[in-house]
Amino acid sequence: SFSGYEPILILTYGVYMNYKFQYKNTAFELFKLSFFFLYSSLAGIVNIIFTVAMIALIYARWDDAGDLLRVVLVIAVLFFVLFQPVIMYNRARRNSKALKELSLEFGDRGIAVEVEGKREYIDWKKIKAGKRFPQMLIIFTDNTNGYILTKRVVGNNYKKVFGDILERIRR
Repeated sequence: SFSGYEPILILTYGVYMNYKFQYKNTAFELFKLSFFFLYSSLAGIVNIIFTVAMIALIYARWDDAGDLLRVVLVIAVLFFVLFQPVIMYNRARRNSKALKELSLEFGDRGIAVEVEGKREYIDWKKIKAGKRFPQMLIIFTDNTNGYILTKRVVGNNYKKVFGDILERIRR
């Protein structure tokens, strides 16, 4: 398995490539992505508000609550703090088993993608968007699909590489 490549120069399809990465995303990277998407959405905000409200209710009413209510309140807090992340990680782990190792080459005119010996070229104009998360960049090829680049894959120079890619997407 290849990972942590520093940017290299390579010539492919007559396109001068600036960066090439060969990798397979991990279950934890998929989990982090799911976590970022959830907690930057309305559902995530509701989860946070509900959890804080449950903790405040436990703090304010613990002495007055009967045993059944105490159990319900603790389970309600644990669902969002413990159970939901465990469920999300297990789903990410299952999904990561289906992922294949891929090669992404970024150049002036687009991205060359290779998976299991099959190559595809995507022009920068066809890229829908790039979204940056902490130590992670998602390159959307349409509204729901894309490629995940992480600091682990790109290396310590990831901020510059992510910036270069985002600049090309915005052109």
